[in-house]
Amino acid sequence: MTDKHRLVATALFLATCTACVVPVVLHLSGPAGRSLAERLSWSAILDGRFAAAFDRDVAAGVPGSARLNGIIDGAVYGLVKDAGAQVRAGCPQWLFLAEETQEVRGGAANLAARARLARLVAADFARRDIALVALPVPDKVDLADAETCGLAVSGQARARLADWRAASRDVPLHQVDIVSGWPMPGFLRTDTHWDIAGAAFAARRAAAVAAALVGAGETHVTRSEGAPYERPGDLMRLADLTFTAAVFGPRPDVVRDVSVDITRSGGLLDEAPAPGLVLAGSSFSLNSGFLEALEAALAREVVQRSEAGGGFAGALLALLEKDAGALKPVTLVIWEWPVRSLTLPLTPAERRYMEIHAHD
Repeated sequence: MTDKHRLVATALFLATCTACVVPVVLHLSGPAGRSLAERLSWSAILDGRFAAAFDRDVAAGVPGSARLNGIIDGAVYGLVKDAGAQVRAGCPQWLFLAEETQEVRGGAANLAARARLARLVAADFARRDIALVALPVPDKVDLADAETCGLAVSGQARARLADWRAASRDVPLHQVDIVSGWPMPGFLRTDTHWDIAGAAFAARRAAAVAAALVGAGETHVTRSEGAPYERPGDLMRLADLTFTAAVFGPRPDVVRDVSVDITRSGGLLDEAPAPGLVLAGSSFSLNSGFLEALEAALAREVVQRSEAGGGFAGALLALLEKDAGALKPVTLVIWEWPVRSLTLPLTPAERRYMEIHAHD
């Protein structure tokens, strides 16, 4: 936050605090004040009972601090387009995750370590005779760059995807490219995740790579979208802008829920074969109908094993280490992760896996 932004925030805070005196006075002028006056006595003052009652009544008249914070944060965003420490404001109505724009100390070493981890994981799946398709999800600030309006992005962040491609060039992964032909903007305005069009595009690209490895499916999958409705995105909530959206913006995104209807062959009592495809990704795989679009594009049922907050390999390592038995009928795994996770410090699970398989 710049000095200008701090000055505006301080002025708004003082103005808001001053405005809080009014509801307190109104509260104490009513039944609460009369009750407090009735309890006024020397004994109540001396033993602290009056002070405790006064504190409770004053606190009851003050608007909640969460609401005050929301008003201040909304006003700062509306006046100077500052969205707080964790969120960055781009073009009008557009928010971006600050993590995508910043340089991470030791980021190059972290990315190189994850390339080594990917090699170990690929070898692990090869031993199990399971094909592995990798889907790196580029940062929103890159794919929706036209909506950043000159937002400052570090050189490390801008180079992350290219650095990954160079580091993983010799890793035996079937990687999916979703940069070329990306349907702009492809992301929700107030959320870190892609919109329905972006998710569907990524799903079709991943399905094309997967189908080349295991063939086209024969399952009848009907994909449908529900009625549109407004939903504040995760960035809007992170910046505490939901309370003041109608006054200061940004407006919540308009989204649709996506569902599929899968028609399986055979009689009603016939046992359906276990799905041979697994999706192990991050919250991107859990949002905007990506799984449903993937099943429709593949004409196959896909088992969802993704984890919100899974980062680079959280869901994949959980599958390998904690539930390897579930991989027995599997022929292909689609591994999705956000590119921004590549330069972050390695997680304990990633370090543990690399130590265990260091000599593979």
